[in-house]
Amino acid sequence: MLDLTLVGNEFQNSLEGEEGDIQLDRYLAAYLELNNIFPILGNVFKFVSKDVTQKISILQTRAESQPDGYQTVRLMIKHERESGCVAKERDNGCRTLLRLHRALEFVAEFMNAIYEASDESLVNPVWDAYNGTLAAHHTWLIRKTVGGAMYTLPTRTSLLEQVGGADNLPRLVAIIRRVYNSVQHLFSEHSLLQLK
Repeated sequence: MLDLTLVGNEFQNSLEGEEGDIQLDRYLAAYLELNNIFPILGNVFKFVSKDVTQKISILQTRAESQPDGYQTVRLMIKHERESGCVAKERDNGCRTLLRLHRALEFVAEFMNAIYEASDESLVNPVWDAYNGTLAAHHTWLIRKTVGGAMYTLPTRTSLLEQVGGADNLPRLVAIIRRVYNSVQHLFSEHSLLQLK
């Protein structure tokens, strides 16, 4: 079961430290727990869970091998730009975090859509959340696959039962948006939002 309180607390803790920076280990801890939502959404979303797990692993491995360069997002960006690995390595930390970052925007909008939905079907609000966030970064084939996957989503009531209800969602969405905005600013400041 997904622990939304833990997700919110870890994301909140990731904001501690220098203003506008993100503690990478807390961010990854939050994402690791948040990753539990994808299997709840149905079999079609299990590939997303595997992809997120892989990206978290890449970042954790980098942080373990070079702890001074990966304590915060700002330090990671500085370290990878100075070492040249942003341009040279496909699975660098910046590119990997950017992909998680883009998905985090979707998660915030997805959670907000669940909270605000008045209908049991989540197809339209979740599709709108996807189109407003991740769809811009996906190929036509992936967008079509995601569109079909929307029809396998559980009902709002079923999903809320599995995530512990709707009470924590407004706080969680607000925290996720703060984290998202901080990372967005850091990546924008260093011209890294265009990484493919």
